[in-house]
Amino acid sequence: MKNGQRKHPLLIGVLYGTAIYGSIVLAILCIIGVVSAVLIIPMFILLVFVLISQMRNISSAKKDEDVDYCLKTYFAYKYIMMPVELICAGILGAVIFGIVKILNHWPEDRLVSTFLVFFIILIAAYVITFIIAIIPCSLIMFTLIELPCLISIDYVLGVTQKKYGMSSVGRVIHFLLQMIPVLDIIDGLYISIKYWNRGRGLAVVTFAFTLSITALVLSIYLAIRFI
Repeated sequence: MKNGQRKHPLLIGVLYGTAIYGSIVLAILCIIGVVSAVLIIPMFILLVFVLISQMRNISSAKKDEDVDYCLKTYFAYKYIMMPVELICAGILGAVIFGIVKILNHWPEDRLVSTFLVFFIILIAAYVITFIIAIIPCSLIMFTLIELPCLISIDYVLGVTQKKYGMSSVGRVIHFLLQMIPVLDIIDGLYISIKYWNRGRGLAVVTFAFTLSITALVLSIYLAIRFI
């Protein structure tokens, strides 16, 4: 497949985002009983079609040693998925903050303490059930959804290691950082700027966006706290 025959990553990324966010919206509507679960099937078919198309494009880019296409694919998919990653990171942070706050304000009253212990044990049971039953499925879905990003950045890291002398340990660390929301896009920008002198504009946009979201979340927290 020649360079001109490959679809632009942003074009396929838009279809990819439509499939992901459409599935999320339909799943929520299905849970509250507004629509039928059958409507999710077309979105799933679209997602599979997009993933197959993008895998072919990435495979072609690797054969042509087109690092630029792989970097564009990586950033297109990462930025489209950034809202989901920030939401997941925010939920995790809120849970951790809530647990720490409970532990720091542990009541002395025995009845209340007993109730809180029971409540925490109940939450722990739900968390363990979630880990056993849902986490494996979530990891599979994460791997499937992130496949274009992971394959693209793995190829970029491989070329970077050969061309610029990146160590094997450094390559593994960079790849593992791709599994952590928010840090993944920061690490991707670091690789792109340091080794390929690209992505400076994206770095500015990412910094401004992250700063805005952080300021918004902090404002909401302070507003709630002082109400």
